[in-house]
Amino acid sequence: MRLAVAIVGGLVLGAALGWWQLGHPGYETTEQKMARVEAARAAAEPKVYRWRDRNGVLQITDQPPKGRKYEVVKLQEDVNVIPMSTPAPEPAK
Repeated sequence: MRLAVAIVGGLVLGAALGWWQLGHPGYETTEQKMARVEAARAAAEPKVYRWRDRNGVLQITDQPPKGRKYEVVKLQEDVNVIPMSTPAPEPAK
């Protein structure tokens, strides 16, 4: 009987020591949980990119353009309108 208790106690102690040495997997503080939730919320927000093409035409896409300046537009779920930017400059003749 004592041997069984010693074996079970050794297993529990070994498991606890392993859990501690591995950095407490599965356990997170309230701050860690809030940071994880906020990061997931930010990643889930839809992003729209507003930019102008070679001809000065306003483009709105879900992927950022390569090699062009662009602006990230924050979308509001309760509003179905994308705010317009300033007019494009007149092309040089």
